[in-house]
Amino acid sequence: MVAAMGVMPYHVRLAELFLLQKQRQLTDAEVLDLTHCMAANAKYCWDLVTLHNFSYAAYAAGDMAWLHEICAQIDALEERQTKIKRPDRRGTDRK
Repeated sequence: MVAAMGVMPYHVRLAELFLLQKQRQLTDAEVLDLTHCMAANAKYCWDLVTLHNFSYAAYAAGDMAWLHEICAQIDALEERQTKIKRPDRRGTDRK
């Protein structure tokens, strides 16, 4: 478990869809959106946990250059993820 993981836009959408499905059945578009959010979340978590495992290995090996490189990759991954914007939904429900 990674305590420092920030809330990403798809995390917010996942929460929204979870709450919606407790009130009513999701539409086909919402189910697709849920699938995309879950895939993005899985990739982000996997990438982040992998880097954290590598950082532990670098630390345990005493390789500070490798550790700093991995930490920079973690920072870049987290920064990239926070810049993801929710798709513009205007016009999707209009006829």
